[in-house]
This record gives sequence, C-alpha cells and structure tokens, in this order.
Amino acid sequence: MPTAPTVTAAIAATLAATLIATGSGFAQTDPNPAMNNPDQQAWTLFLTVNADAKTAGNNNALFETWARDGETFVPNPVWPTTPTPVAAGERALALVLQRNRPGGPTPLVVPGGNATEETRRNKPDFDFIVANNLFKVSGLKAAFTANKPLVFPVDSIEVKANWVEVSALRNFNGFTGTPEEAAKIYHVNSAGGKQYALVAMHVISKLVPNWTWATFEHKDNPGRCDVIGCKDSFGAQPAVTPPLSPVESQQHYADCVRTPALTALFANAHLDPAYANYCLKASQSDFTDPTGLAVRVGNSVTENGFVAQASCMTCHGRAAFDKAGKATSFAGFDPITISLPAVPQNTGNAQVGPINPNWYWVAGGPPSYPVLAGEGDIQPIALAADFVWSIPFCAIDDTANPPETKSKYCANK
Repeated sequence: MPTAPTVTAAIAATLAATLIATGSGFAQTDPNPAMNNPDQQAWTLFLTVNADAKTAGNNNALFETWARDGETFVPNPVWPTTPTPVAAGERALALVLQRNRPGGPTPLVVPGGNATEETRRNKPDFDFIVANNLFKVSGLKAAFTANKPLVFPVDSIEVKANWVEVSALRNFNGFTGTPEEAAKIYHVNSAGGKQYALVAMHVISKLVPNWTWATFEHKDNPGRCDVIGCKDSFGAQPAVTPPLSPVESQQHYADCVRTPALTALFANAHLDPAYANYCLKASQSDFTDPTGLAVRVGNSVTENGFVAQASCMTCHGRAAFDKAGKATSFAGFDPITISLPAVPQNTGNAQVGPINPNWYWVAGGPPSYPVLAGEGDIQPIALAADFVWSIPFCAIDDTANPPETKSKYCANK
C-alpha cells in the first residue's frame, strides 16, 4: 500500500508488516487497495491503529495514544506527550439528537445508550487542524471567506471508539464473566478507577479523497448484523452474514470465522490478543455501488437507532460550516423528519447516496463547480470540512464574549 512520505515511522512500520503478511504480493500488484480491496484495507488499518502501545499502568493500543477531541479543540492545542485514558463521554449522535429535541436539551435514551464514545486522531490529522486554525470559530470563518477546499494530508487517520464499563456488560449483551474473563475476549482499558471494554469502532483514513470508511464490532454485540447484514469479502467466512428476522432482532450472530488471509495478517501483528474477537461489519469507498444503489454502512452501537439509513460517507459529506463558523447540518439528519424521543429505523431521517449540491450552494443556476458561463448566481452557503464532523461540532467559539470553550455537540469536552 503506498503511504505518504510524511507518515509516522510507527504507522509506516505497522502498515508494512501487515501488508507483507499477505504473502501474495498484494502491496506490489495493486496500486490502489483502498478502492479495489476496501475490506482488506480496512483490516490493515484496524491492525495499524490497534497495535500494542501499552506502557506501565495501561493497556493502550496505538490509537489510545492519539489526541482526543478534548485535546484538539481547546484554546492552545498541543499534541499529548502522555496518553490520556479512555474518555467516557456520550455518543456524539445521541448528544446531537437530545440537544435538538423539541423543548430543549433533556435526556434522550436510545437502545445501546449505555455505550460511551470518544474520537481520536493521529498527529498528521491533528497538525492539519491546528495549522489551519480549524479548532476555533475565527479560523472557520476565515476558511469560509477564503473559500478554498480543506484537504487533510493522506496519512490522516481518525478513530471513533465505543466503550462499555466491564461491570455493565451484563446489561449490554448478557456477559456474566469476571473482569479477568472480560479482558481475555475484549480489549479493556482503565480510566478513573473503572474498566472499559471496547465494543465497537470506526476507522477512517485519507488514503482516498473521500476517505476510507470501516466499522468494526465485537463478535458478541447484540444485533451486530441486524438490518443491513455484515459484509467482509477479505476476512470472514462466509463473506456475507444476512440480517436475522425481524430486522431489529438484537440476537447474537455467529462468530466471524477468519479466512487464512486475515489469519496471516494477525499472525504478523503485535496487538492485544483480545482483538481476535472483533469483526469487520462493513467498509465503504464510494457513495453508491456500480448499479447506482446507495451504499449503507452502520454500526449497531455507534449508529444505533438508524442503521437502515446510515452511510458513513454521506453523513460525513454533510460536515460543513457557514460564514459564521457554525455547523450547517444536523449531524447529517433532516430534523423535520426525526421522531423523538425514539428514533425509528425507517423514518428517512438521514441521507444516503451522493452529496446533494443544495447542502453547499444557494439555489439559483445549475449546481456545478467551478462556475460556468451563465451560472454566476451560484453562491456558496457552506464550506466542506473534508468529512470531519469534529470541526464544525467541536470548534471553540473564540469570537464570543466571553470566549466559549465548550460545544453542546462535542462529546468528551
């Protein structure tokens, strides 16, 4: 897999090791694995971000040494020299929903609501945000005025991780083992005197212009393949696990049996042995399939409540801000169609498929860019945040009096 010249040594070494492990010459024969073999690329990234990075007193994987939202979107962001522990914050999507419900912010309980969430980014991703002042509203306003596309470096990687307290796994999926037994089948880490089990994670990378998207779940997550099934053409036998009936069964699915190719990757990786119990639910490298059907990818934990209308690429394609430096979208939702307090699977409240130009351009002439003859009335109403929701959601408002360092939409701050 080609990597950017500026990729960190640790990431480069891990990627190289996992690619060599295929034993098939894949890295040399396929010039674009991110597009041509997205499931294999997804597993390569999974092994990369979860490489063993533990030190005394923790069980860190590599991504747990990266900067969280709460360390990026602050008045003077500095790359952490000491890894910060698991941040037990509310799921970002649940946070957005509860704070936009009629009558103001009140607690919103959705299935899976006992899973916490954090977002972390590697240093190239962090440096881009800081260098371009995208951690604060004044920087977003300046970027909108400049009207130049924001493009993260190709070695950028972000991880969204969902955790459940080990003591609460019984309520989450019926696990009744001891904490020691949990640590054998879950990646477990500690924070604030509590132990947390990793139950799900998104991994995205800028290896292609619209990023690569992959979502992973622990094999024992209830309803793991509900609604849209599970698909892994590289690592699972069988490659497709159809959803059980009814579509929201919340039942346990059979384990994702590894293929020899994935077994080879794991054999050459250095990571917590518990990661053998995680499955790729799906990956995404385009808005639609070759027949024009929208690609749907949704995690039973992260996107709990609207998996049927989940598309990572489309949702993040709505991550944008206006001239005031404020988010222009309701986290990818159309709020007038949302049914609260519960969010049914089939309300049509989230968009799938290609980007709608009306999200970015004022109505007028044909929605195309650059502007052609006769299209002078096209005006931008939003600037794309290059698929990164944290930018419009977490940017601190340094233009307020007094400045605001909190955001009602940013978890873990």
